[in-house]
Amino acid sequence: MATKYIVDNLSGQTITGNLTINGNFAVTGVTTGSLSSYSALLTQTSQQTTTFLGGLIGSAFIIGETYTISSYQTGDDFSNIANVQSGIINQTGCVFIASGQTPTNWDNGSELISSGNLVVTVLENNLGYNITWVNDTPGLYVGFNETTGFVYNNFDVMNTIVTSQITSPTGPIPINLGAGVGSVTNRNDSVYIATWDYLNGAPTNNALFYNPVQIKIRQNLDTTPIVLSGSVQPSFPFSYVSTRLVCNGNNVENFIGDGTQVNNTTEMINQLNSDPTTSYLGTYSDGGSGVVLLSMATNLVNQFCSNETLSFVIFDD
Repeated sequence: MATKYIVDNLSGQTITGNLTINGNFAVTGVTTGSLSSYSALLTQTSQQTTTFLGGLIGSAFIIGETYTISSYQTGDDFSNIANVQSGIINQTGCVFIASGQTPTNWDNGSELISSGNLVVTVLENNLGYNITWVNDTPGLYVGFNETTGFVYNNFDVMNTIVTSQITSPTGPIPINLGAGVGSVTNRNDSVYIATWDYLNGAPTNNALFYNPVQIKIRQNLDTTPIVLSGSVQPSFPFSYVSTRLVCNGNNVENFIGDGTQVNNTTEMINQLNSDPTTSYLGTYSDGGSGVVLLSMATNLVNQFCSNETLSFVIFDD
């Protein structure tokens, strides 16, 4: 077999055939087509009121859940697991978030009430952004990019896998579950978990107990800049300096500005580059004669308009 060499600082080198590495391998540059993953445990139970440890769902405090001491009894001690939000620990009225499962002592009958809110415990995340989960509709848990919100094709259905399963502290429960890519305000802008009671055929909350969810995304990490040319619709002065992306003539996503008034092209370019919502897309510059240029990473261009022509319009929302 012929010996293969990689020459330092020489671009455009290719190895044809299999590559075996005996030892560690580190990449300090950019790779493309990386498989990124996110793993978390989701818990949502109904509000629970109890006076002893074994009375809780799962017979232990849920880490990250909010509890209120509604009636404190002398001798009980929750200080070792309490991230106090209000009041004083080991007193009636104290509100705390559980940082552990077992308190120092709970043998004297203090009454605690859990909030029953959704609790998310992230185990792994190398997506490059956090995921926010909301439960605004019974039985539906929606996750979206915390940085951008619901953005077009953030979870490309052709490159995203969402898996989950029902778990319970008490054994099998009559719950069905679905998981996948969703579209709340635009195409493929979120992921979801849906739970429903198959005995009555209705969506249901309060059925998650350290419920595992895993998201795998084949991400294009190519940040090579592509310069796009766009136009400006309004005349000066105007506010809410916003960017509308257009793929092959079709509007795909709007990035709405913060309401700052601009009076000329220089102020408009500065506002586009300083507003986190519009600057997320890249760097804007004045192209002259009413033209705005946007230097945008290749992976973002492909997210919004793969294999087509992406353009944009600066407008006043």
